Amino acid sequence: MNIKSWLPFDRYTLVSRLSVAEVMSRLEANVTARKLNAVLFVQHYGTKKDSSDKPYKGVIKEQTFEIERIINYRNSFVPVIKGEVSHFLGQTEIKVKSSPHVAVLVFCAFWMSVVLLVCLAVTAVMLRGGFEFPMLIPFGMLVFGCLLFTIPYKLEANKSKKFLATLLEGEEVKI
Repeated sequence: MNIKSWLPFDRYTLVSRLSVAEVMSRLEANVTARKLNAVLFVQHYGTKKDSSDKPYKGVIKEQTFEIERIINYRNSFVPVIKGEVSHFLGQTEIKVKSSPHVAVLVFCAFWMSVVLLVCLAVTAVMLRGGFEFPMLIPFGMLVFGCLLFTIPYKLEANKSKKFLATLLEGEEVKI
């Protein structure tokens, strides 16, 4: 298992026999326009399903898209999926990048850096000879943070990956 499998980022390429126009048409049929929060002018991620029957919301322009799954529960780790569709060697290639929303990444980075600094400070104290069981709490928080920020994202990302592969009749290719 490599380190990439534990990070909240995914990059993969799907190859489909469908034409570029058919791929874009299928995406448009399953994506509703993203709504903005009128108060803060920020996008509201992880909201409950609206009246639309479409499973995704986002923006589709020319041969690119930025979408996210519409869910019936709160989950800040729903991946934002960015893709580019192109014709390559007689097949349609869909290059996909997904990650949590930028605000979630900023919060995660802040949380993990503070906890990591506390872990380093506790390690320095332990090396000087003082150890008490409560000193392990920051290390538990570090492990908990890693799991909290990775597992929900990976679960949602895998659902989206399977959906896109099925919808676009694509197969993942290893690069």
